[in-house]
Amino acid sequence: MSLSDHDRPLNKRGKYAATLMGKRLNNKAIHPQKIISSSANRALKTAHLVAQQINYPTINIEFNRNIYLASAKEVLTIIAQTSDDIDKLMLVAHNPGITSLCNQLLKSSHHYFENIPTAGLVTISIAVNNWMQIAASSVTQINIKLIDYDYPKLVT
Repeated sequence: MSLSDHDRPLNKRGKYAATLMGKRLNNKAIHPQKIISSSANRALKTAHLVAQQINYPTINIEFNRNIYLASAKEVLTIIAQTSDDIDKLMLVAHNPGITSLCNQLLKSSHHYFENIPTAGLVTISIAVNNWMQIAASSVTQINIKLIDYDYPKLVT
């Protein structure tokens, strides 16, 4: 019996990549206040491995089934539901939705991602007073900047 895509486990390479990217986040002092992950098995494992490297309590990871195969618009809706006391949010999501979202958010800054690779990390600064503004506004009217882009095969 084969597993559905949603239930596929994280393979050995994925475990290595998640741990590596968590270490890189920690080295760059990028520490989210909240992590929201897709409920897909490999995303859950990735979120846990990254969280362990950045000293984020894995018990606090929020799992959201709606992130799995979500479009950019659907991910924005999820982001907009974030509590306003959270300033630093991390999403563990899937392509093509997450690449599309990053391109949509960074369009005015002329950054374009052909495809964010597996375990790729895009750190974006978004100047809003509350998360609802992201979904309610035209993103071209919000000050959005690319802070960092990293992925496992990037030689640093």
